[in-house]
This record gives sequence, C-alpha cells and structure tokens, in this order.
Amino acid sequence: GGGGGGGGGGGGGGGGGSSLDYASFYNDAVNLEVNLKEDYRRWRSARREFSFCRHSYVLDPASKSTVLMYDATAQMTHEFEGAILRSLFVGATSPYLILKVRRSHLIQDTLLRVSQHKRELKKPLKVQFLGEDGIDEGGVQKEFFQLIMAQIFDVAYGMFEYDADTRVFWFNRSSLESHREFQLIGVLIGVAIYNGVILDVRFPHVVYKKLMRQPLGVPDLQRAFPLVGRSLQQLLDFAPAEQVEETFALCMQVTYEEFGERKVFDLVEGGGEVPVTGANRAEYVRLYTQYLLVDSVATQSDAFLRGFESVCGGEAIQLFRWEELELLLCGSPNLDFEALERVTQYDDGFSCDSPCIALLWEVIHELPLEMKKKFLFFCTGSDRVPIKGLGNLSFVISRNGSDEERLPSAHTCFNHLLLPEYTTKSKLKAQLLKAVSDTEGFHII
Repeated sequence: GGGGGGGGGGGGGGGGGSSLDYASFYNDAVNLEVNLKEDYRRWRSARREFSFCRHSYVLDPASKSTVLMYDATAQMTHEFEGAILRSLFVGATSPYLILKVRRSHLIQDTLLRVSQHKRELKKPLKVQFLGEDGIDEGGVQKEFFQLIMAQIFDVAYGMFEYDADTRVFWFNRSSLESHREFQLIGVLIGVAIYNGVILDVRFPHVVYKKLMRQPLGVPDLQRAFPLVGRSLQQLLDFAPAEQVEETFALCMQVTYEEFGERKVFDLVEGGGEVPVTGANRAEYVRLYTQYLLVDSVATQSDAFLRGFESVCGGEAIQLFRWEELELLLCGSPNLDFEALERVTQYDDGFSCDSPCIALLWEVIHELPLEMKKKFLFFCTGSDRVPIKGLGNLSFVISRNGSDEERLPSAHTCFNHLLLPEYTTKSKLKAQLLKAVSDTEGFHII
C-alpha cells in the first residue's frame, strides 16, 4: 500500500540538470532550537522582520506543520472572535466545528453540515454519530475519517478509478457525482490536515502538485501512469523520424470509453485529420499529457482544489513542497519502534519493568516490517505515522487480565493496546500475530 508512493525524491516536472535533494537543506539547528511561535509572529508581522518562514527550505516538515497549526489557531481565533461578536446578536457559538452525522447517510449528512458551517472549517473538529453516546476525544473523529474515506474511494461509488498497476486512485472523468462531492473531499483533506489526522488516501503525486498549484509536465505523466508514459516515450524515441506516421498510425486525437461508448477528444482543431509525425510528435505528447492530467478531469479536480483551498488557503500551506504535503496528510512510512518504546505509557498494573512488557518489545523489534505495520494498524488504525514520527505518538498499553487464551485488543481511536499478561514469549507472539492479522473487524471496543 503506502500513500501514493510516499514523499519520494523531488522528481516530476521542473527544470533539467541534477538538483540537490530538497531534504539536504533542512537545518537541524534551526528545527531544534528556533522558537517557531515567535518566528511565525515575526513572519506575519507588518514590520518585515527576519523570519525563517521566509526561508522555508531550511524548515523540515515537522516544523512546517507546527507553523501551519499556529496559523490555523490564529485564523480560528480571529474567526472565533468574530463569531462571538456575531453571537451577541444571534445566539451562542461553539469553539469547535461540530459534525453531527448518521452512519447510514455519512456522505449526504457531511455535505450538508459542511455547507452550513463554511466559516468554521478551520476550527478543531468534533464528530458525533447521531443516536450514539461516543464523546469525541479524537477517537470518533478518527473513525469518521476512516469510514467516509472508505465510502468515497469505493470504486462502486464512481468518483475515483483505481489503477491496479500503480495502486493509486485517480479522478473518474465520467463520474456522475456533482462537483459538490469532489469539493467535499478537498474540504475533508483540509480538515484532516488541520486536525492532525493521518488519512489512508492513495493518490499519485500529481494530485499533491495540483493542490500546490504546480505545473504538470511529461515527467509527471510518466511517474503517475507509467504504462502510458512508456508508450509516449517509445513514440518520442522512435527512429527514423520519417517512419513515425506509418509505424504508429496516430492522429491528434484521444479516444476513450465512457459507459461502453467510444468517445473522441480532439487535441487540436480537426485532430482526426492531423496525423502524428516525426515533426509534431513532441507536441502530441505535450497535448496528450495536458489532456490526461488536466483537461479530462478539470471539473472534478477544480472542485477538489476549491474545497481544499476553502480550508487550507493561505500562506502557511505555501511553505510546503508537494512531497511534504503528502507526508503531512498520509504520514511518514518510517517506523522507529525504539522511539515508540521510549514514549509508551503503561496502565492497569503494567510498567516498563513488567516481564510481559519486556517480552512484548522483544517480539515487536524482531518482527519484519510488514508485521510491524500490521501491529501499528491494529493499535492505531493506520500503518503510517504522524509527520513528527512515532516518538510523538501518545501510546498506552494496559494490562487486560491474566487469561493467556485471550487475544490482545485495542481502542484504535485512542492508540491504546489492551494486553493480557502472557508469561512466555512464544505464547505472546502467537496471540499477538493472530490478533494483528485479523484486523478487518477493527477491534474497536
């Protein structure tokens, strides 16, 4: 899986020549020592004082996400003060964005609530499922995102197509859903970012470049859709050039299927009459790329972008590179379990010195990466970690009785593992692996 190929090395579009990896400019001294709140204040002040935010290439993604939170707080404080003033005339207001939704009508209810609360989208989110008691301490919110994203990205719902080769989702150009649904996804992604929720969304990198309004070119097509990219590269590389027309028999058109019908799109006026030749093949590839990545999905992706910018519009998001935006949303695939062990808290009779806990960490550190990911998913609902790493996760392990036949369970919403007190390493490992391999039921208690 992984979120659309992970942040990965700079690549895509951009000028020629080899460039230094952007991460090599991160400055540890700045990221560890600088008071970011004060730096943010200087950046936003009218006096044009020196600020590292003006030289954001030295800030790592964790620092940038901290600045983004300060910016959200500042904007929300401003909005909240305005809301309080308005409430003097129209009644009380809440410091939270409260979404009250029915599980059975998740997308419709969320659409309605979001359109009713346009001014409040940057407020901290609280979700309530109607007819349920769950108080949202972050857990209900997490479950809400898991459920609504699963529905939206269900291929049967028709908004996205799944590319089995690259294992990513792309806008369905034939989607019958209104632009409001695509706008909603943009809004939800923005709200998730502001609330520090990691989403399991699998987009190609071009979606993040679109969100940052960066131009897209042929290298982006080759990376996002390698099969198409290879075909176009064969066309560009073919020699001798005089034989391109008869070998490929292409014209300046794109044909595609929509609901079982063959459709045609002209890349230039009268494209059906214009053959692709050695002389115009580069232009064909450029226009084809523009069509595939931009024009064919413009309705869907423009609405998506509008939704995103209604929440994340502003200068703070511009501090990020697209690779860093992907990390912010999908989390980091780098799993440092030693860091997690250092920050884990214990409850209900366990401590870091308990024999069972020593066995647990021994087992975890020996697991292959795929099983470690499954363990993390079992405990937290995601196999990726927040941008600041596992050392910043609040993680609790509680003793759950001494019946060694019971399997471990978890409150994923609170990153809370409930572990029976196993006495042998082999039993602990067997029960843990059984539990984490069977996570379809989510074990949310």
